[in-house]
Amino acid sequence: MEKKVILLVEDNAEIRAIIKTVLEREYDVLEASGYSEGMKQLKKNMDLALIDYKLPNGNGLDLLKSIREMKPDLPVIMITGFGNKSLVVNALRAGVTDFIEKPLSLKYLMNKITGILNGKEIDEQPDIIKNKDEFIMDCIAAYISENYMEDLKCEKIVGMTNMNRSKFNKVFKKRFGQSLVSYINLIRIKNAAELLRNPDLNITEIASHVGYESITHFERVFRKVNGASPKEYRREIRNRFLQ
Repeated sequence: MEKKVILLVEDNAEIRAIIKTVLEREYDVLEASGYSEGMKQLKKNMDLALIDYKLPNGNGLDLLKSIREMKPDLPVIMITGFGNKSLVVNALRAGVTDFIEKPLSLKYLMNKITGILNGKEIDEQPDIIKNKDEFIMDCIAAYISENYMEDLKCEKIVGMTNMNRSKFNKVFKKRFGQSLVSYINLIRIKNAAELLRNPDLNITEIASHVGYESITHFERVFRKVNGASPKEYRREIRNRFLQ
């Protein structure tokens, strides 16, 4: 089944890169940094456009009007930090499908896109995101959840945010209450615990699947998180089942 295509128009390079990374879990993404690039991308087939209001060489409202001329039925979500009434009225007149205000909730954005593409109303309030840094951290968390089984290098993850290591560590810990390494380990161990319920998988296979090259390291981290070794944890699960 072919993935649906989303046009992402966002002038902030780091925000655009992170949103694209998350969207690509489910969709093919066309990207543009401004009005002119967005216009070029409109020549291609797509299923939804996600556009920021504030763009160089024009703005999201100008692009929305052009979309309505070229692709009148294309769903368009406008992202804006300028939630004034006049903008809302003008965008509605131009045929916008929906609005999402910055700083936006990644989960809410993904649910909104899914709802629009599937023709369903999404009746939920967005999570409260206080600022851009929180949004970026949520995107990083989503990236980790999707790629925990890979060799996740801290330097690569920090580099995705364009922050220095010191600022990243401070912002990440403030958002999630733990370090990046601890967070990655927690995600991996939670998934390992689920896999241990399958008796056909041996522990070495499970360790490798969730991203640990060393079985010794895996067992040490697993015990630290769960208070038991993988073997003990599996035995406890089996005993519960037999009771």
